Formats: sequence, structure tokens, C-alpha cells
Amino acid sequence: MRTEYLKIKIGILLTLLCNLLNAQQSEMSVNQNNYNSDFTTNAELDKQFESKLKSDEEFKLIASPNADGKISVYIQNNTSDTISISHQDYKIHILQEAVDKEGIWKPIEYWESSECGNSFGEIKIEPNGVIETKSTKYNGDFKTKIRFKLSENNKVYYSNVIEGNINLNKFIMPTDFSFTWPLEIISNLGKKTPMGLQKKVVFLKPNGMEEFNKFLENSLRNKN
Repeated sequence: MRTEYLKIKIGILLTLLCNLLNAQQSEMSVNQNNYNSDFTTNAELDKQFESKLKSDEEFKLIASPNADGKISVYIQNNTSDTISISHQDYKIHILQEAVDKEGIWKPIEYWESSECGNSFGEIKIEPNGVIETKSTKYNGDFKTKIRFKLSENNKVYYSNVIEGNINLNKFIMPTDFSFTWPLEIISNLGKKTPMGLQKKVVFLKPNGMEEFNKFLENSLRNKN
């Protein structure tokens, strides 16, 4: 009897996990990349970075599907100095974009900031050094092109373009992002964050957080 009960519990758990995975695959969701602290670059990858167009930008990105069903995003320090890249719980500030049916690049993920101050930190990268973070590889019936967008120091950097398949629902934005942190702070104050500002924050637009912080300060001042 105990064994049968355990089997039922395991079956329910697996069903819930499958439903969660399917939801993440079919709807726009939060990017869940994970920094790989054990990664070391290799000659082949270094050669790929060398072949990219010369640029004065601080970071170069290469996206590449890997054997474990994820997409590796390699980020190179393109300067002659050791520089840092910010992280949140060892997640780099990136998200995926895809080309829709009209040929327009649109986000298929969004970013949610942590409410815990201990979540934030920096990863140092040596000159020409490379780090790796692994992100979700989606599936679906719509064949498209995928790229990754990195936001750092109010600048945006893009990866190369790769082929991918997604569900078209990934392009559908929530009607309100105020359920995400820190936008929910405004909701708790009984005020609405303008949708344009919400998008700047969750889609990692340059200066998005600065604009939000000013909006928050004004909201707090008016409440008091």
C-alpha cells in the first residue's frame, strides 16, 4: 500500500514538472541562464572570436547550441584590461530575441531582478578571457533565428545569430509586468508603472533601471 502511494506521489510530481516545462517552452518567460564557473576556453573558440569583426566594444558574444540541450553563450573581454561583468545569483543579464513572421527581432524572454541585495555580484574577466553561461533552448513549430542580448553598464551587446524553433506564443507579452520585482514595489504603493517603463526594465533597455528608480523616488515622495 505504501509503495503504491509513493508511486502516485511521484507520478503527480512528474506531471507537474512536465506542465511547468511545457509552459516555459510555449510562453514568454524569464531568462534562466546559469554561469559555468568551471569553463575554460579553447583554441577553437578563441579562433571564432578572432574571426568576428573588429570592434571597440567591451564584450563580444558567441551563442552556440551544445550537447546537453542548452545554448552556450560565450562572452569575451574585448579589451586590454581586466574588467568585470555583473551577475544576479550567477545569472548574466541576458535574454533571447527571435525573428517573428514579419522579419522583426522581438524578445521571447524577459528579465526579473532579485529583491535580495546579496544576489548581486561581479565576475572578473581577464583581457581576451572568455566566460560561459548556459541558457534555455526552446522547441516549437516555428522555425526562426535566435540571438542573445547582453546588458552591461547601460550598453547592449548582441551575439551571433543561430537557427532555432519556438512556439509563436513566445512573442506574446504579458499585459502587465508589475508582478515582477522591482516593479511590484510600485503596485504595492497603489500606483501603476507605465507599460513603456515596464518594458524598458524587463527587456534590459539602456538606462531602464535608472528611469524606474527616478519614477520610484517620485512615487514615494508623492505618497509621503
